[in-house]
Amino acid sequence: MTPFMVRTPSIESGNAEAFVAPGILTDRYYFLQTQKIEPEISTNGLPVYPQIYLMFDRQEKTIYECTVYNNDFSNKITVNMMQKTGNDEIAFWQKIEAYVLVEAYENGRLKDGKLKEIAARLDVEDNPVIMLVKPKK
Repeated sequence: MTPFMVRTPSIESGNAEAFVAPGILTDRYYFLQTQKIEPEISTNGLPVYPQIYLMFDRQEKTIYECTVYNNDFSNKITVNMMQKTGNDEIAFWQKIEAYVLVEAYENGRLKDGKLKEIAARLDVEDNPVIMLVKPKK
């Protein structure tokens, strides 16, 4: 096996500033997350471990900082590209609380599609919706 990406410096070197966690792998892109090893202190005095989401383009051999948005919403709702499924047919999953979908539906922030149809039948007290995302063919 030949790696397509190698971390420098290695985490074993002791000089690393962050962990790198693998996420979703598609035919072209690999999504990753970095998390600082040393915490920063938030305004309320609690430790915060800053995270950065990255996307590696396997064709261009370039890496970008990225934020992925759910296109079902007219406003910018982010998607966590780290939720792997272990299933080749499903790229990742996203949990969306029922109250979030109901509010978006009532305020006209959902675009036409399956998610909007589901939201139309929900009550704020319902269980969360698990959205399974399949890669485009």
